[in-house]
Amino acid sequence: MIALHVIWTTYLTWPPGDSRSHWSALFDLYGRIRIKGGQLNGSDAITKECALSIAKESPKLLTTLEQSIVAEILGTHLCLSPKCHAVAIESNHVHLSIDVPTEPIDRCIGRLKGTTSSAVGKLPENAARRRTWTTGYWKVFIDDHSAFDAIREYIENHNVRRALPPAPYDWILR
Repeated sequence: MIALHVIWTTYLTWPPGDSRSHWSALFDLYGRIRIKGGQLNGSDAITKECALSIAKESPKLLTTLEQSIVAEILGTHLCLSPKCHAVAIESNHVHLSIDVPTEPIDRCIGRLKGTTSSAVGKLPENAARRRTWTTGYWKVFIDDHSAFDAIREYIENHNVRRALPPAPYDWILR
């Protein structure tokens, strides 16, 4: 394995039952899990309604300032280890292509999400919020150079689409 592609979303911007498909559990009309997560599930109105009804807060979209704060915190961590090859910080999700961390992946990503969430949460306008990110994240193991190049281009295109340079931060390993 040569790298990881890691994606996480802001709170409630890709809920279970979403029309874009999801890996979440499916719920019945009474809010009980009828199928556990771990498999790709299509849109499911009952699951989405249940997820929205038990949500603790409204959906979170990052402002431009909050995206800058997330970038600064990620840069502080990722200029050390693991190194970052590409990053896109969208209003509703983050894409990272990073070296394989030397520590357990869950711990590494948990630290990145936790420190960025804490920094965003310190802003006065977020005083009433408890959540920035959803629980969990997606990870894709990259084991060949053509996949690595394709994923980096995919992530960089997110930035270009937002009128940013492909690699907008000086801490990205080029």
